[in-house]
Amino acid sequence: MSVETQLAGVPAFLNRPSSPVGRAAMWIGANILVTIIYYLFGYTVGTYFAAYGLFPAPIWLPASISFVAAAIGGWRFLPGIFFGSLWINAVHFGEPLLVAGQISLTNALGPVIGALAIEKLRPGAALFTRFSGVVIFVLCAVLLHPAIAATGGTIALNMAKPFEVGVANKVWISWWLSDSGGTLCFAPTLMLWLGCEKMPRRAHRVGKRDVLVWLAVAAISIGLFACPPLPFSIYTLVPFLLVVPLSWIALQISLGAAYSLASLVAIIAMAGTAAGVGPFHAQTVINPLQLAGLLIVLLTMNVLTIVALFCERRAAEEASHSKTMLLATASHDLRTPLNAIIGFADMMRQGVWGPIENPRYKDYVDTIHASGSMLLNLIHDILDRSRIESGKRQIHPLLLDAQPVVQSCLDLIAPLAAGKRIALRFDNAIDGPLFADELALKQILLNLLSNAVKFTPEEGAVTLRLATDTASGAGVMEISDTGPGMDAEGLRVALEPFGQIAGGKIGAARAQQDNEPLSPRIEAGERRAEGVGLGLPNVARLAELHGTKLVIDSKPGQGTSMKISFPAAKFADRAA
Repeated sequence: MSVETQLAGVPAFLNRPSSPVGRAAMWIGANILVTIIYYLFGYTVGTYFAAYGLFPAPIWLPASISFVAAAIGGWRFLPGIFFGSLWINAVHFGEPLLVAGQISLTNALGPVIGALAIEKLRPGAALFTRFSGVVIFVLCAVLLHPAIAATGGTIALNMAKPFEVGVANKVWISWWLSDSGGTLCFAPTLMLWLGCEKMPRRAHRVGKRDVLVWLAVAAISIGLFACPPLPFSIYTLVPFLLVVPLSWIALQISLGAAYSLASLVAIIAMAGTAAGVGPFHAQTVINPLQLAGLLIVLLTMNVLTIVALFCERRAAEEASHSKTMLLATASHDLRTPLNAIIGFADMMRQGVWGPIENPRYKDYVDTIHASGSMLLNLIHDILDRSRIESGKRQIHPLLLDAQPVVQSCLDLIAPLAAGKRIALRFDNAIDGPLFADELALKQILLNLLSNAVKFTPEEGAVTLRLATDTASGAGVMEISDTGPGMDAEGLRVALEPFGQIAGGKIGAARAQQDNEPLSPRIEAGERRAEGVGLGLPNVARLAELHGTKLVIDSKPGQGTSMKISFPAAKFADRAA
């Protein structure tokens, strides 16, 4: 999208006539409109502040008009900006025509160059919905554009008299601050409401409360800067407290509403301070106009930054939610064919329709069955994770006898342990029922037991112990193994979703020969364990849903112990 086509409706309006004469007439009319608006703003601002002996004006609102015009029409509106500036400088300020022309040239070039720079550097999304976009706006519109105008204006004013560095420096700074303040306090408001930039989506439908808050802040601002200051210095800080309701409006209503209010407060604050009223005259340490400028910067930048960061966070959450939903949908669609594959493979293994005479066929069927079962388990893990992340995974703890639940899980894990000649031990020392969700308890047990067996070397041991904490009455479940253990980094990785650590050693030469991609979490010469790294994170989350947490004690070479303390049985009455 080019700078000349940002504003919805305006480019079409300018290009609507099919004849060259019609397009030229539209172009001339648009530039005349820009000239008139620029002059009216300049005349109003210049006359008001001149009445209080301020020249240049401490906040030059026509700078925002010129920048928004450049953002809409690019180079096509340069004549309108130029003649508007020429009119105000030559007629109202009485500058010689040559000097006024030189000033007006850079007054027109500054916003156009700034708008083109924004278009070149802007992020793909709307300018004010990304923090990078806010930074680009500040650099190009608030810093670059006024710097060009101030440089050209300073040079023009010093051409007819001997050049003095000190005087020129003061003129440049005053000019730059005036244009910068005018652009910052009003240009985003115009850009949002005219459609130059997409308005961030509102958090909710605007209600009466929102309107009342907006009007209350506006009324308080008018009251603050329309009345004489109170005779104590702390009163000077009161206007800066407006950042709180403005932030609330930005998050609860919209950026347009918040920035419009910030613009109103900024204009009122500068006008009242220039007139000698308002809280900034309650002290004499700092220049009141400087305090007003500081207030403008604080309010406007706070609103832009908060909304940009909020929009980025919301976009990231929406992207994460979409990814989770995609995984859940794909996983659900994969389960149906997988169940058929596993079912038919199981029938072939059992010889339901006749014996499998060729041993090679039997090996193939076993491989199909094992691979399908493993893939189905992975899909279950992904579905569980998606339900957990979306907040749809709920538990219903009840008082239950843990013995049959644990035994059923041990029976399922026993063949895997037998294949590695690992001793499975069960020490049941719990006193009374366990307060837990039965389905979640089975999932926790199967994940922890399968992990323990998976990482324990052959002829090792895995022990499951149930006990009652005598102090709190909580039911404690602990699974320990004689595996290789993990260091602090390994623990961190294992608890991350999709995090995997090395499952065993293979030759480095073989790894290179097979061209296996090596994750930074898996050193060269090691292989991945089976799975996608969701089992342990899911267990940790299920423990949190029970109001407890997974505690892991592991050291390299000393095995691993994983412990969960379920709530005491006395909490069952409260849950009910």
